[in-house]
Amino acid sequence: MAENKIVVYKTFENPMEANIVKSRLLDAGFECFLTGENAALVYPVFDTSISGVQLHVFEKDVHAIEQFLTEDEALEGL
Repeated sequence: MAENKIVVYKTFENPMEANIVKSRLLDAGFECFLTGENAALVYPVFDTSISGVQLHVFEKDVHAIEQFLTEDEALEGL
């Protein structure tokens, strides 16, 4: 059952950055979703630094996601 557990992988202050990471993960085959991204649009005074935009993933994928993002960022630097 633990393999189906959903966890918050990372919290972002910037909804655009959160969506970029989410897109990269989805393109790589990882299932994920964001929460909190629409609050800034609905409530213009919403401070995303308080609760942020949260990226949710399956707990079983956390290690592979960390490796993927690390390798992906290293390739971007080339």
